[in-house]
Amino acid sequence: MTSTSDRSAERPADTGGAPAEESPQVLRTADTPDAAPEHLPTTTLPPSYPPVRRAASPEPRARTSQAPVERRRRGRSVLSALVAVVAVLVVTALIKTFVIQWFEIPSASMEDTLAVGDRVAVWMWGADDLERGDVVVFRDPDHWLTVTEPTGLRAAVQDLLILMHQLPEDTGHILIKRVIGLPGDHVVADGSGTLSVNGVVLDESYVKEGRSASDVAFDVVVPEGFIWVMGDNRSNSADSRYHQDDAHGGFVPMTDVIGEGAAVVWPVSSWAGLGDGTHAFDLVPEPGRAPDPARPEPEEGA
Repeated sequence: MTSTSDRSAERPADTGGAPAEESPQVLRTADTPDAAPEHLPTTTLPPSYPPVRRAASPEPRARTSQAPVERRRRGRSVLSALVAVVAVLVVTALIKTFVIQWFEIPSASMEDTLAVGDRVAVWMWGADDLERGDVVVFRDPDHWLTVTEPTGLRAAVQDLLILMHQLPEDTGHILIKRVIGLPGDHVVADGSGTLSVNGVVLDESYVKEGRSASDVAFDVVVPEGFIWVMGDNRSNSADSRYHQDDAHGGFVPMTDVIGEGAAVVWPVSSWAGLGDGTHAFDLVPEPGRAPDPARPEPEEGA
C-alpha cells in the first residue's frame, strides 16, 4: 500500500494552474530507422528558424550592363573592317590610275608576242616618252572596234568598277599595238614584205613567224601629235593600215594613248618583258635626217 507522501511525491508540483513548459525535443537514436548504435549519445536539435530570403542575384543586371559594351566592340570591329576595305580600294585605284594597270589581250593581232587571254601590265604614263617599237595601249580613235555594250546587271557592275577606278574608262574600247612611226616619221611599205622608216628597212624579229612586214602598200608621214601603229600578227591585225579613210587617216592621237606595255604578268609560263622591240629601230634616223642615197661606184678609168 502506497503512502500519501509517496503519491504526492509522484505528482508534479502545482505551478499555480499554468501549464508546465515543454522541454526541448530529444531525438534518440532508436527513433530513426537508420539508428546508430545505442551507446552513442543523444543529440539535441536547435530550434527551427524560417529560411532566410536572399536578394536576387545581380548577374542578370551585370549582363545587361555588358550588352552595350559588346555591341560597341562589334561595331568597332565592323567599322575597322570597312575602313580597311575602303583603304585597299583607294590605294588600288590610285595605283591603277597613275602607276600601273592590267589589261587582258582580247584578240590574236599581237601574236606571237601576246596571246589571247594574256594579262599585260601597262605603265600609266603619257605618250611623251614613247619610242618606236614600244607596245602601247590606247583608246579606240575612230570606231576601229565593233563592240556590243553590256546591258542589265553586267553593265551596272562594269559602271561601278569604272567609277571605283578598278576598271579603266572606255572598257571594251581599248586596243594594243606596236608603235611603228612617231611624229614626223616617213613610213613606207611596198606591199611585198618590205617596211621602212625614214629610209631604213626594218628587220622586225617580233613579227609573227611566217608573216611578212606588210602585204598592204602605203606611204605616210606621221603628223604632229599622232603615232602610226601596227600589230605583230600583220596578216591578222586591223591597225593603222586599214583605217586610212577614217577621221585621223589611220593615225592614233597621242592623247588617246593610255600607257606603255611593260610585261606579260599572266599566265606565269608567259612572263616576259615587252621592251625588246625598240632594237629593230636602232638604225632609224630622226625625221628630216634620212640617210643619203647610196652612190654608184666610179667606173674604172673615169
